Amino acid sequence: MIILTIAFGGERMSLFKRKKINRPKNPLGLALLQYDCIINKDLKKIIDKIKSGRLPDTAKIIRVFNESECKLDRIIEYISKENLKIDYRSDKARYMIIDMIESLKTLFKTASSHGFEEERISRDRNLLSMEQIFKAREDLKSYMKDIESDYL
Repeated sequence: MIILTIAFGGERMSLFKRKKINRPKNPLGLALLQYDCIINKDLKKIIDKIKSGRLPDTAKIIRVFNESECKLDRIIEYISKENLKIDYRSDKARYMIIDMIESLKTLFKTASSHGFEEERISRDRNLLSMEQIFKAREDLKSYMKDIESDYL
């Protein structure tokens, strides 16, 4: 470390820095960050396998989704009307987030009950597809810009 200090004019400089992730100050932005982490880390492999048409191991999917479902339930509890008091403009975003989470949970429950067969899943007319859920996320992103959230 002394050699690096001398080489850079006396300033201490670390070689390996961690990427700093700033937590959103807006509670709805924090809920969206947690939702995105669940989608992009926990459920990404499962969603990709289902989209490609390969049938993944059902027991593993159910186990991973049960863990994710607990996390999603905690998000809903965190942003519930009883636990989070926000202004009237943000109420719409709250309900959009809750609807998005509930539709994702319903999709996975229905898919697991039908054995992840796309033909049987597509027969259910009340069920939103993954594309519709991702479109709802994009709509929510534009709405979060309107309410000036620090996380989109």
